[in-house]
Amino acid sequence: SGQRIYNLSRTPRSQVKQDLRVSYDDAAKIPALLENIKEEIKKDCPKLITDGSRPFRAHWRNWEDDHLQVVVDCHFMITPTGGEYWDNRQTVLQAIANAAKKTGIQFEKMIH
Repeated sequence: SGQRIYNLSRTPRSQVKQDLRVSYDDAAKIPALLENIKEEIKKDCPKLITDGSRPFRAHWRNWEDDHLQVVVDCHFMITPTGGEYWDNRQTVLQAIANAAKKTGIQFEKMIH
């Protein structure tokens, strides 16, 4: 009974967070990748929150055994349900792909 309950259809903001796997060979390209990701998302996503009230980050987060972890975390003035959310999420993923191509990086595959 102490848990918070949220009605997602009434929440005015949404988040898109994506973990990326970058090869150790591309470590020197990560700073350019991070800038390109931010640039592409800002350009393609007009409802991105950039006033500092919510995070807008692209950071090299960790050294893993077989890759370098980069995390993209952004928030939008879009409800987290419905077609607008899913279209925006797709736009963010395409912006990340465009930034990777621009930087000359191919993401590492997950091995299960």
